Amino acid sequence: MVRKIVISALILAVLLGAVAFYTRYDNHSTENNGVTTVASKYLVVLFPGPQRDVSILGSYLSQSRYSMSELYANGSSLFLSPFLWNVRTALGVTNMTLTPYLNVTVKMTQITKITPSIPVDGYPGLMYGEEGWFPFAGKTLVSPLLPLPEKISDLPQFYSILKFRVFQNSGVIQDFSYDIWLTRDPNTTYLKYGDFEVMIWMYGSDYITQNKYFIFTGYMTFPVLVNGTLKNMSWAVYVLPRTGSATGWTGVYLLPPQNLQGTVGIPITHVLQNLNPYLQRANVNYNESYYLNAIQVGMEFNDSNGTADLGYTLYSWYLNFSQV
Repeated sequence: MVRKIVISALILAVLLGAVAFYTRYDNHSTENNGVTTVASKYLVVLFPGPQRDVSILGSYLSQSRYSMSELYANGSSLFLSPFLWNVRTALGVTNMTLTPYLNVTVKMTQITKITPSIPVDGYPGLMYGEEGWFPFAGKTLVSPLLPLPEKISDLPQFYSILKFRVFQNSGVIQDFSYDIWLTRDPNTTYLKYGDFEVMIWMYGSDYITQNKYFIFTGYMTFPVLVNGTLKNMSWAVYVLPRTGSATGWTGVYLLPPQNLQGTVGIPITHVLQNLNPYLQRANVNYNESYYLNAIQVGMEFNDSNGTADLGYTLYSWYLNFSQV
């Protein structure tokens, strides 16, 4: 009953054009067949917002490879881009359209890569927060409950909850994931060794596990919200000490025990505040004085013999704060 009231209130706020940054409510934990559902006090809706009829087409042409739009919702906003960073040439496009959900379709043939050895063509997705580096090089509107950049040690505990589905006819979905950026200097414009990219996969392939440069450093177990219930799940953690070159940033990759779709919630702060043991095993220094700059959501994809026909639908993205 409480949930129905909250959902109705949120819908009404959007329809009235409310500028409220967050909604407060009390929803106590309940247990059903031994599985506890998530408790929350504050809900920040990042997507969907009131905008409609937004569409971005991305192709290999430089002016559209990094096309960008900004989506607004109740005091916050998201950047949207096809981000075809490794496509040199191709026929066809990546289409990102609100209907009002975000439908992302990649229909491309004769794809050639800028760097053929990298098994990724692009990462069409959204960004919340601030990235001073290419391609976003900007800051979205942010909620006062998560005013990024913010030190990891000062972050509130929250679940980031997505409702999504993926499809794949040809090509490879390398991952549908969070791409989270951590820096020593929140105003940096150039990522380098000492900065971190943390990817939390919810759906993906096994290409990382087969690459000798990625170091397996153990399993991280934490409660994940899956279609309405919390389940303890153990995620394999891999570390790439330097990405691309000796001066490259460090990549951290959390792979799920099984592919997930539907409604999936991840305790972002919990993950970031518990990374240190896994990085120590790869001889990488890390602490909670780093800043969380930005959170991206999207899909890394690869072609099969130059062809990719795949995509995803994002129905919603919201932040559920248990402590404020």
